[in-house]
Formats: sequence, C-alpha cells, structure tokens
Amino acid sequence: MRLLSVGPIGAEEPFVLVDDAGADGPLSPEAMIVPLRPLAAQHGIRVDQLSDVLDRLPDLAGWLAETHVRDGAERLGDRRIGSPIPAPRLVVGIGMNYPAHAAGLDSRVGDPVLFLKPPTAVCGPYDDIVRPPETTALDHEVELGVVIGAAAHRVPAERALAHVAGYLVADDVSARDIALGAGLAHPLSLQLTRAKGFPTFCPLGPWLLTADDAQCPADLLLELSVNGSVRQRARAAEMITGIAELVAFVSAGIPLEPGDIILTGSPPGCGFEQDPPVFLLPGDVVEAGVTGLGRMRTRVIDEPDPSRREPPTVNPRSAT
Repeated sequence: MRLLSVGPIGAEEPFVLVDDAGADGPLSPEAMIVPLRPLAAQHGIRVDQLSDVLDRLPDLAGWLAETHVRDGAERLGDRRIGSPIPAPRLVVGIGMNYPAHAAGLDSRVGDPVLFLKPPTAVCGPYDDIVRPPETTALDHEVELGVVIGAAAHRVPAERALAHVAGYLVADDVSARDIALGAGLAHPLSLQLTRAKGFPTFCPLGPWLLTADDAQCPADLLLELSVNGSVRQRARAAEMITGIAELVAFVSAGIPLEPGDIILTGSPPGCGFEQDPPVFLLPGDVVEAGVTGLGRMRTRVIDEPDPSRREPPTVNPRSAT
C-alpha cells in the first residue's frame, strides 16, 4: 500500500494512493486516492493521521479489499501533498552510515551516530526549502526513511523489522557552516540539532510504502539531483549499519512509537563533498527519489524578511 497525507499545512488528511496515473515525478492531478477517515469509521476506528493506523496495517489491507471501497476513490486534483506523517513525535537521524560520506573518517568503527531533527523541520515533498539568513552553506542529503509501525523498546535485530510500518524518501537538509559551530576544537562546539532543525529542513514523501510491499529494502536505489544534475546515487545495501540493526540500536536507548521516523543516513555526493564544495542557492530545484517510494521536488528560496511576515511558498507539484 502507498499511504499519503493531503491538505493544507496543519490540516492534512490521510489517504491511500490507488492509482498514480503513471507519474514519474510529482504526482499527477489525475492520481486516484481513497480517504482513510471514512473508511476506518465504517469499521469503528477513528483515524486523524496516518500514525493512528500504522499498527493496524493488516486490517487496513482488508478494508481496501472490500469491493465497494474503490467506488469512493477521488482525484487528487491540485491539492497539496504533505509529509505522509505530518507531525511525527520523533525524527532520529543517523550520521555517517555510508562509506566515503564520513569525509575520510572511518565510520565503520563504533556505534552509529544519532542526532534528532525537531518535528517542526518536517515539510511536504513539494514544499519549498527555506534557506535561513544564518547560513551560506545549505546542503542536501537524500536518505531512506524508516517509519515505525509498532512500539519498540530494546527489540533485537532479528525481530526489529516486524516493528517497521514502511519506508519513505527523506532529505536531511543541513546548514554545514552552522553544524561546525565554533569549529572542531571541542566536541561540544558542534551544532547538529540547530544546523538540521530549521523549518523545512526535513522534506518527506510523497508517500509511505508499507513494508509488505517493499520486498527487499536493501535493493532500494537512492538518487538526488540538483537542477537536473545527479549528485547522489547509491543502494541501501551500501549502508554500514542495516535497517534492522538501526531499529534495534535506536530502540535500545529511545523507546519508539508508531509514526516515529528513523533517517538511515546519506550516501556520498553532498554539496560539501564536491570539489570545490557547491551549496544550495535560491532557485535551485532538488529532486530526491527512492525506488518505489516516489520522487520529491523541492525548490530553494530565501527566508522572507520577517518584517513582511510572509509564509513560505507551498506549491503542490511545482516543477520549478
């Protein structure tokens, strides 16, 4: 199943995507979706957001198999697509989980590196990425996002995938100059949370592919381009620490709940790794995709002058 959230910021509603109208990029207005709230209500279940149904995916599959369900399908039209999980309780990032992305460091030694992105950083797959005035080194990081479907605390790796609801495309947008803080003279000088936590620094989507339809997550191909030029391309199998082991490791220290998201790390090719480094500028178009999970298309803009109090531009499926 492909699950998505549709609607204005803060008022997204959960849907199932049943026909993408042959889209090879942003979803077509002709895509067909089935609303989940009335479908769940028919079975006595209240669903506000997708996270409410992630621990009942077998039930949801059964509901969708009922003969009358597709009669209620509707066109996507020009409605905005938000993050599949619009307001996750927790977004856990994994640092340096692909060879060569550690810029010369041996990231294979020791445990995975964890950091947190605030839920306020999450935005939709076609929303603008807003560059704040504090940075001139805005960077991209395409990642495979893992969405938790069942509560997990200290689960062993051999049972960890049973706690995964599905997968989505993510871009761990980062301000490299802010991340370095005062430099590397002291380990506490790093500012990862601030550098990765500005609004719109976590585009997610366009849909969540349920785990039962992702037959071999390790085979998934991640790719990111800027203005049509490919920057990042790798398979999930190249990750140093695999999905099951990451879920086990994170859940050992942080109890996970349905709707929580783990960003599994980014392959090499980010802007800071180019020679010379190339960072995102206003007007740049970033496209990020993962096999079977769709493609995001986000445009970079500068943060408006706060005195004008203009909200970020939200364009449902802009190609520019």
